[in-house]
Amino acid sequence: MYGGNHYIASADVTAQGKAIQEAAIKFGDGKTLPFAPCKKYYNPWGSDEDGSKIRMYGCRLHGDLREKRIRSEGYRAGEKHLEGFWGEVPQKANN
Repeated sequence: MYGGNHYIASADVTAQGKAIQEAAIKFGDGKTLPFAPCKKYYNPWGSDEDGSKIRMYGCRLHGDLREKRIRSEGYRAGEKHLEGFWGEVPQKANN
């Protein structure tokens, strides 16, 4: 029940709910996913060792893999293009 089955009746209320429902239909039984989705959050910008901002392609755990795939294969059909998330480069953090 953790995969969203409990809330499936109201899943079409938000854009995120609709995306989860579409993924459950495409990859699962229509009620839940057959795998545990990543629980790390996506932040469009990360920082490297010196504090400079870098574009992120996914969460810190999976971003490198996704960046390699996008650079070699391009975006998949229906996949959200990340340019809309990146916008302007944020200022370097002053820590």
